[in-house]
Amino acid sequence: MNRTFLYPALRGALCARDVVALRRLYAEHGAAAFAGALSTCSSRVSADALSLLPLRGRIRVLPHLPPPARAQLESLCRPARATALPNASIPLSGGYGP
Repeated sequence: MNRTFLYPALRGALCARDVVALRRLYAEHGAAAFAGALSTCSSRVSADALSLLPLRGRIRVLPHLPPPARAQLESLCRPARATALPNASIPLSGGYGP
């Protein structure tokens, strides 16, 4: 099947949170076709879909994504910078009093 079918099927599986259907689509169509369908999605949707695949599946799909799509996914994986709140402290001793 082509990307025209795979994209709506992929979106439907994601909307339904149907992990079995998503993994079946990956198994039936392969990493390259799956990546092709993901490349038309936003980076957050792509990340969501990839998170529902087993690690081995993710590893196989990533090289097939276009470089801009991979870069967007990498930007989602970077940890957010911690910003200190003024006058905020965390007790290290576990106690709440002086």
